[in-house]
Amino acid sequence: MSSKSKITFLGGGPAFHPVDQQAAAISAWLGSAYDCSVLDGAMAFDVLSSTDCFVLMGLHWSGMTADWCGNLTYNPPSESQKSAFEGYVASGRPLVIHHGAIGSYDDWPRFGELLGFTWIWDKTSHSPIGNYSVRVLETGSALVAGITDFQIHDELYYDIHITPSLNPKVHAEADYNGKALPMIMTAEGGRVSGAGRTVYLANGHDMEAFKCPAMKTLWTNALNWALE
Repeated sequence: MSSKSKITFLGGGPAFHPVDQQAAAISAWLGSAYDCSVLDGAMAFDVLSSTDCFVLMGLHWSGMTADWCGNLTYNPPSESQKSAFEGYVASGRPLVIHHGAIGSYDDWPRFGELLGFTWIWDKTSHSPIGNYSVRVLETGSALVAGITDFQIHDELYYDIHITPSLNPKVHAEADYNGKALPMIMTAEGGRVSGAGRTVYLANGHDMEAFKCPAMKTLWTNALNWALE
């Protein structure tokens, strides 16, 4: 039996968010330090009993059947899968949440509550894809150790809903339309009794965004911090 911590990535979803490729890149950055696997959508909830860190990347929602997303099939989680996710969060094990995953399972509001961060359809939005400056704040967190301000080709999310019981700390920001938008957030507790660490990494629309050198350090830091 492997003594390595097991990281499960929830992948899949529309092609404009190539999360399976991104998960492969993250796994390569981590090297042999962890046991990584990628599962499509709700299938990832089936292995949470043996998961040490759950990384949510794929975007799966009721509108993914539309033409502009590729007429994909939406497979919502079953009641047992929902229960498994609630139990995982309540166990104190960590979540690392990436970019568009916060828009998933819009017909299951408890999902967003447990993440701590939710894309509210018809309210939350994003900037045009372009070149942006991300300002790393002096929080002293290991999450941003070795990372200075960086440039990234990406889209910036704004008006993200934060679960009221959560008190996140912002570690990096990007300016857009006169507002400082949080790009990296962490929190502990809240959401449900027993909840542990949660990390939200807003950057990373596509593989072009992943070319930013800071992404390798950020993801390595985030997973190491989550599993401390």
